[in-house]
Amino acid sequence: MAKGKQATTKKFTFGTCGFQRTSPPLEALSPGTRVLNVLLSFEDALKLNVAIDECVRQLNAYNRSTTAGKRAALNLTVYLDKERITINEGKL
Repeated sequence: MAKGKQATTKKFTFGTCGFQRTSPPLEALSPGTRVLNVLLSFEDALKLNVAIDECVRQLNAYNRSTTAGKRAALNLTVYLDKERITINEGKL
């Protein structure tokens, strides 16, 4: 590493990916909808896999015998209007 440079850490997201469609379609969703299937292309599934893996590796670095370590969590956010999925670190 160059002098004066520091290793960068993730500040917000571990990755994002798109999804192609949902079942039932977004237009058909209602408060009574109990299940939403999200269909991803192979390429987007690979992006999602890498993002989840990277976040889980970060969570694994925490000391789980502490309260903060036990509260660490993975947050998967689905933006239905943008057809995007993001992976972030969260707290329980």
